[in-house]
Amino acid sequence: MGTPEPPEYIRAPPARQILIEGRCVPNFRGWGINWNVKVCAERQRGTTLAEVTVAVGIAAISIGTMLGVAIPAVRHLTPDPAQVAVQLLVDREIRVASDLLKYSGSAVTPASVATSVPIPNASPLPVRLQMQTTAQGIATIVTISVQDATGAHTAQAQATIASRAPQPGSTIIPSVLVAAPTGAP
Repeated sequence: MGTPEPPEYIRAPPARQILIEGRCVPNFRGWGINWNVKVCAERQRGTTLAEVTVAVGIAAISIGTMLGVAIPAVRHLTPDPAQVAVQLLVDREIRVASDLLKYSGSAVTPASVATSVPIPNASPLPVRLQMQTTAQGIATIVTISVQDATGAHTAQAQATIASRAPQPGSTIIPSVLVAAPTGAP
């Protein structure tokens, strides 16, 4: 008894794998095929052109969607070049003003100047630069502010000069004589 042999007219050489419900499975019976079972190619590999086209289409749509989300996010997170240029101008001018005012006897009057700020790959941005100085005791407070004509780009910096140094090359005369240490030669 056992497994019945198929009729002679459908006998085929034994296949290593057979196709059942769309999947290749091993042929454990070891004899050909019957009416409901198809033989798989011995080395079934690769894909058809249609499968490759569909896969490339799906990949292109998903990559396009990811780029469509990522590019606006990157643009939102990067700083505005005009605002960066305005802030750099304020930082440079506060250092210059601090260097001018660090010596005693120097003075800078409050001023407002119209100038322009160079912006990479764009036209220069016209701005108004203002400088103010305020004395608080022996300290001097310097404030630099910049604003463009529309008011969209503004920046401000402040520096405090605690005490002023003497002018370079000046002679300092002490106001009080200091006693010599005991035991000095």
